[in-house]
Amino acid sequence: MKITKRKRTVPAKRKSAVPAKQEHTVPSREKGCTGHWNQWIEPKRAALLSQTVGPIYFVVKNRGSNNVMLMAQHGDLMDLAPGAVRATYAHGTINVENRGEKPVLIEFDFLPIHRRW
Repeated sequence: MKITKRKRTVPAKRKSAVPAKQEHTVPSREKGCTGHWNQWIEPKRAALLSQTVGPIYFVVKNRGSNNVMLMAQHGDLMDLAPGAVRATYAHGTINVENRGEKPVLIEFDFLPIHRRW
């Protein structure tokens, strides 16, 4: 009986799915304050800021010239005027919608809730 060695083959690496296009948001090229993020939102568009966050406190500032609508799952629904700053509780999905005719820059920050046991 003759014993032969098998040549081991390594399966080819699979390519990951093509990343989704971000049609509704334009990332900011400006550097904001430390700990803050900036997000441009095109007219009549919305930006998904978080999908599975929480529970946290969320602070957002409207730096644009249009009103924006903040929609937080398990949180608040509020209209932010230009220059307005709001802090709210959020858990889950956070969206900001620009209902105006001009692009809007928003600045936002997530503040975790620390629990004492």
